[in-house]
Amino acid sequence: MKLGFLTPYSEEIVQFAGDDPNFECLEFSGPPAEWVGDTDEAHTARESALKLLNTNGLSISSFLTNWPSIRTPSAELPAYLDHFSKIFDVCQAMGDNVVLAGAGPMGYDPSVSLEDNVACYKEVYTPIGNLAEAKGVLIGFENWPGGGGPFSDGGNLSVTPEAWGLMFDAVPSKAIGLEFDPSHLIWQGIDSFEAFEEFSDRVNILHAKDTEIFEDRLKRVGVFRRGGWWRYRLPGFADFNWPQFFALVHEHGFDESVVIEHEDAVFSGNRRLEGFTRCGIYLSNCILG
Repeated sequence: MKLGFLTPYSEEIVQFAGDDPNFECLEFSGPPAEWVGDTDEAHTARESALKLLNTNGLSISSFLTNWPSIRTPSAELPAYLDHFSKIFDVCQAMGDNVVLAGAGPMGYDPSVSLEDNVACYKEVYTPIGNLAEAKGVLIGFENWPGGGGPFSDGGNLSVTPEAWGLMFDAVPSKAIGLEFDPSHLIWQGIDSFEAFEEFSDRVNILHAKDTEIFEDRLKRVGVFRRGGWWRYRLPGFADFNWPQFFALVHEHGFDESVVIEHEDAVFSGNRRLEGFTRCGIYLSNCILG
């Protein structure tokens, strides 16, 4: 497994990660626009970035993207397929096994059943899965519910193991999998260990982020209170058992990238890089190779 973190691309951040012996990869929040396309300028930009990464002993684990809504009209699909064809080409050009990841697919409609939403997903994502397979690129849906919470209007479909199972049955393409993030399962009361065990063969990349639960507040406000009784933390600063989790990960033969997603308010501002450093030390010990 390679350990890295999610960040916008910049020369400074690549050098920071390269100077830290715990980091071997980076997840970028979307390929920069100048990397996309089959022009001389795009080729030069990609080659320059690869040279910088190689000099710093790093590879690209993944790019984030904005996935099409499951409510996308069929008439708009060709434009999306053309767009993703170009993005998949960037993934191919920037290294081996670069995953295209990100929260999604969005567009959930709470006025109809989960199964009906999955039927919409099937119509939109069958051709996207086929294209990813043809390009040799893996997809990783992150299970962030969206700002409105699980199964809210316009929110994410891929937020529970139940939904994952229905999605993989509807679109069986092996190119489509998960960017598995325990933090979004913890506050829903979903067992991350059982979820990983069930879907380990569909986990294409791991997001390392924890959630701190304030039990005293939860007892007073209840689970339907949006916010206030939990917060995101870096691994090592909350209660999730990361050493035990990675023991399970090793048991299932997972050997893909582990990406720190830093949304920890304690290590914000001028402490942000400190958060990456401390978390990198902690997770390197948990991963054990």
